[in-house]
Amino acid sequence: MIQFHLITGFLGSGKTTLLSNLLKELAPVHKVAVIQNEFAPTGIDGKELKQNAGGFKLVEINNGSVFCVCQLGSFHQNMQKMIQDYMPEHIFLEASGLADPISIVELLQSDDLKSKVTLGQVISLVDAPNFFKGLNCVTRFKHQLMIADTIIVNKTDLIDSQIISEIKAEVEALNPFAQIRPSVYANVDWRSCIGGDAKGQAAQRFIGKASEGRPNMHTSVLRTHDKISLNQLNQFIKAIHKQCIRIKGFMNLTDGKVVSIHSVYDVFEIKVLDNYAGPSELIVFSESISLTQLRQCFKQYQQN
Repeated sequence: MIQFHLITGFLGSGKTTLLSNLLKELAPVHKVAVIQNEFAPTGIDGKELKQNAGGFKLVEINNGSVFCVCQLGSFHQNMQKMIQDYMPEHIFLEASGLADPISIVELLQSDDLKSKVTLGQVISLVDAPNFFKGLNCVTRFKHQLMIADTIIVNKTDLIDSQIISEIKAEVEALNPFAQIRPSVYANVDWRSCIGGDAKGQAAQRFIGKASEGRPNMHTSVLRTHDKISLNQLNQFIKAIHKQCIRIKGFMNLTDGKVVSIHSVYDVFEIKVLDNYAGPSELIVFSESISLTQLRQCFKQYQQN
């Protein structure tokens, strides 16, 4: 049976970084396939993953969560084709940060999958500095933790030990079955994540519970061939990031360099890349910024 592993975590928790770390260990010795799922109509994480790891099969399912009816057919079709064409030993699903994966057990129980795929490990990442913001924000955040076999409390270098203890207490109250592992840059031993015996024990408790629908938050995708200076890019991100829970993407600069942008709540990072080629593409998660407003704001700073 093919082992199917789920990686969840709210926006900006470090899912792609964790997956990249795991692939560097697993891909050289196992046939691994990855499904990346994004609420936006395009995916940034797949490009980032290919930059940092290799030797695996990648499938992207965008514009909705695979746990919603709108993407269920696409998920099953992609799984069937992947199994037929590639026959992986392990499949990782990196769920959208906005996904509600409470129905993960039922997702694999269709007639076309249940004889081929079994639920392996359910891993959830926690963005430690922003844990309590997410916890008090949306139900799906709690559901991600409640079904996990392993919960990785990430970015522990950015907070003090007292807050880490408070996070662990909250996590244990939500899910007494999970093993809790602190991490920095999502560095963990992959055997400790997917080698355990739990294999969906926590998720089994919620068989029959339906996932929530689409969240109130929407995504806007800025694609452009226009370039911008690093200084103006900083000003542009500063102008919008207070209204955005998450920003991620790539941007071509006027000096010929390419940078990645990652913003989570109040913190953002812009980093120069060496191996990206393509148009600028930015995904914004916000309850208030429309695509029209995003384009207008970019033009304003790009032309200054």
